[in-house]
Amino acid sequence: MIFAQENQNSITSLKNQLESFQYNQVIINANELLEHKGKITDENLIEIYKLKGIAQYSLQDEMGAKESFLNILKIDTAFSFDSISTSPKIISFFDQVKNDYFQILESEKQIIKTKTDTVYIPKLIHIEEPSADLKQAAIRSVIFPGWGHLYLGEGLKGTILTSLCALTLGSSIYFIINSNKKERLYLDEIDPTLIQQRYNEYNSSYKMKNISLISLAAVWLYSQIDLLFFTGKNQLSISSFQPFNTNQAQLNFKIKF
Repeated sequence: MIFAQENQNSITSLKNQLESFQYNQVIINANELLEHKGKITDENLIEIYKLKGIAQYSLQDEMGAKESFLNILKIDTAFSFDSISTSPKIISFFDQVKNDYFQILESEKQIIKTKTDTVYIPKLIHIEEPSADLKQAAIRSVIFPGWGHLYLGEGLKGTILTSLCALTLGSSIYFIINSNKKERLYLDEIDPTLIQQRYNEYNSSYKMKNISLISLAAVWLYSQIDLLFFTGKNQLSISSFQPFNTNQAQLNFKIKF
């Protein structure tokens, strides 16, 4: 009771100082009172923040006044100034602070609603690292198709692929050399009766060169794909779990190749 009476007296003193234009003193005394705000009623807190905010606004400290007015709204969102005893400028400023505060509250409500209604699936995907054997096999396979399969013990498949690679590589080298040779013969031929023959020989060799190179590329590509995804000793695993924010359920899956 004694403390409440002291607060009331202090608030009356703040009002008198404000009416006497002692704005700095109002702010100092208000801060001293707010150091014990846990013992002050909401009604008196609103009055202190109001007097302090008016003093700050009068000193052109709009940031300080805004903070004081926000503290009022945190206690009572329905608070409004008396239009008879308060300057229209202060009322207009307070109304702007109030509108901004309500917009913030509305935004926070929207965020909370979104969090409640939305199922979040964080990127918690784990890809198992390939084994050291697979890495070594992949390097060998890039250098020479089938070599990686042999390294992993895939004897039959490795032998077939290395044979195909050797065959297509050998034919590619042969037809590259042969095509260049036939091209030179065709370009150097001056006998009109042999020009068409030389061209046909060059054209045939050129086509065989392209077929051999395409075959070599196909064998190389097939070897890489088969080694990584279809060789029995190697499995690429992906695992993931997805917690739902509402009931913390978990979903686990694994994909193997």
